[in-house]
Amino acid sequence: MRQLFILALIFPLATAYFFDCLDGCECDTEDEIIHCHNGNRKQLTLPKGSRLRGFPVIALPYNDIKNLPNEETLLNKFPDLKVIDVERNPNFDCDSLTNYDKVKIISDCFKNATEVDQVPKIMRPTRNCDLTCQANKHYEKLHEYVLHLWEIIKQKYNDFDYDDTMRSIKQFFTMTIEKIKKLGSDIKDIYHSAVNEWNKPADGSISSSATTASPYGKYVDID
Repeated sequence: MRQLFILALIFPLATAYFFDCLDGCECDTEDEIIHCHNGNRKQLTLPKGSRLRGFPVIALPYNDIKNLPNEETLLNKFPDLKVIDVERNPNFDCDSLTNYDKVKIISDCFKNATEVDQVPKIMRPTRNCDLTCQANKHYEKLHEYVLHLWEIIKQKYNDFDYDDTMRSIKQFFTMTIEKIKKLGSDIKDIYHSAVNEWNKPADGSISSSATTASPYGKYVDID
């Protein structure tokens, strides 16, 4: 019962900022990234009708994209766009990279490949990992991808101090990484608060040996 109580508090915090968008992508309004991983997509689907604002990054690794829409179209549909990640798209047209100036394209072109892990989908609940557990695994991997993407960009570009676009990208990732760190801290605070309330004896004192449930359904001590 305690485990269910704690998980009920964490699940909304971990998932409330994601919504389905485009062709089955996940729009993350907390990290401000559109995640379109592992979809075997042939193209980037554009928003129908109105623009989709507030997303500087579109992540498209592990698809089958050959070409992206032209830069003018991209910025018209995604006004805040700065980075598109098309790593692990084996048929991507590397010659097209010269057509993009304001939007930075992260690719495997010119033998410039880096390590990019696939992000697992939310799997069916199992005896050892319920829906909350599966969702938390998925969203944790998305946050890890964001942190890793920043390291990849730093490897591939050296003009942060001279290029206005790169300076704005650096500023975006600096703020985003801080938000991800704060999210982890907030979840930890919720753990402690929930456990303290649940383990509080009738006299109002708090047990000194409180342990808590992790997002993955196992009990762990949090320092």
